Amino acid sequence: MASSRKWLAPLFTAALALTHCSDSGTPEGPLQEAPTGAAPGDFISSDKERVVSPEVQAGDLAALVTGNTDFGASVYRKIAKPGQNLFFSPFSISQVLSMVYVGARSQTETEMAQALHFSLPQARLHPATNALNLKLDAQAEATVGGEGTPTQFRRVNATWSQQGMTFEPTFLDVLALHYGNGVHVVDFSTQASAIRDDINGWVAEQTGDRIQDLLPEDAVTRSTRLLLVNALYFKGAWQQPFSPNSTSSAPFHLLDGSTQPVQMMRSRMNVDYLRGEGFEAVGLPFMKGTYRMLFIVPSAGRFAEVESRLSADFLANVRGSLVRKDVSFGLPRFQVEQSFSLAETLKELGMAQAFTEWADFSGLTQQEQLAIARVEHKAFVSVDEKGAEAAAATAVIVAPPSVPEPLTVNRPFLFLIEDEETKTVLFLGRFVKP
Repeated sequence: MASSRKWLAPLFTAALALTHCSDSGTPEGPLQEAPTGAAPGDFISSDKERVVSPEVQAGDLAALVTGNTDFGASVYRKIAKPGQNLFFSPFSISQVLSMVYVGARSQTETEMAQALHFSLPQARLHPATNALNLKLDAQAEATVGGEGTPTQFRRVNATWSQQGMTFEPTFLDVLALHYGNGVHVVDFSTQASAIRDDINGWVAEQTGDRIQDLLPEDAVTRSTRLLLVNALYFKGAWQQPFSPNSTSSAPFHLLDGSTQPVQMMRSRMNVDYLRGEGFEAVGLPFMKGTYRMLFIVPSAGRFAEVESRLSADFLANVRGSLVRKDVSFGLPRFQVEQSFSLAETLKELGMAQAFTEWADFSGLTQQEQLAIARVEHKAFVSVDEKGAEAAAATAVIVAPPSVPEPLTVNRPFLFLIEDEETKTVLFLGRFVKP
């Protein structure tokens, strides 16, 4: 593996585009004359400041995180393909959809809430989302500086709209109060291709050039009215790195019974471990302990069974049963990079009306009828011995003088990266084929 990949950097970007619905009911239609208003280059926003200490009822934060996790499990089951690896961010998908959910009404709102597992009413959902984001941002800031290689976590949102669009004050207020966001004015009607290039460039910049061309060539058109983007970037050094000298070729057992060689990293470490019913689990912390990577390794022949249990409750039980243990751990180097179009997936999950001429986003604007046209995203993860580029000063943890629990991950496994305090699943995936 090239030296430039001696780090772990999951990236995720999600783009959601709303388009004009013509009288015939199809999302594409002749461009209507837009009223005068803000010009390209302007920024529309509420005059309200972001709430930095949101009032959130007891249990709302946990309900939000649980819903996001169950939503991620639902998406996982829809987009997983037999025999293929998978990597995505349920957190990022939920983030970008929650912003357009602000403007959903009637059946569109009901369907979105059910599909996204939003159990809180809007008046409580957005403050809870704000509280979670503020907590994640504060924890990310706390990992910067000090000894060792700092963990990097970046979460950014941005919104672009067609010039002449007028938005409901409540929509702009919620964006400002709970997302710290406003709307960049552009002219999709004459500059769709250039705007797409600019947004793709912005995404690449936010993700260290790891996500390129998020928006396909046909994703932005002259009928695009509103485009929302979320980008996540994570880069972390293992708290207990693997020694490159201990890495060697080893067989990885595929689901069909065959094997493929992998570069197996090995180390003896003191980590959170669980031997569960039909699986083993181990949590590998990153520097400073704010984030960790949780591996769930089903026993031979039980991958589908364990995978089917994936849910917020299952993960909560795993976390609650982990115990600190001396483990002789083997983990393959791996990399996954994928692209998804999520419109059909979201429709299958019950969020159908939002993509049709019957969509009701009147809480966003009453100027014209809008529907979601596309939801696009890409994800990338790479794992090796160091976990980060500059891991020379990582902490050394002395293991107790006992026989370690052996766990060599030489078979398909599930993995996720989470914020330990809030239990937010930032990234979720599986590795089944080298």
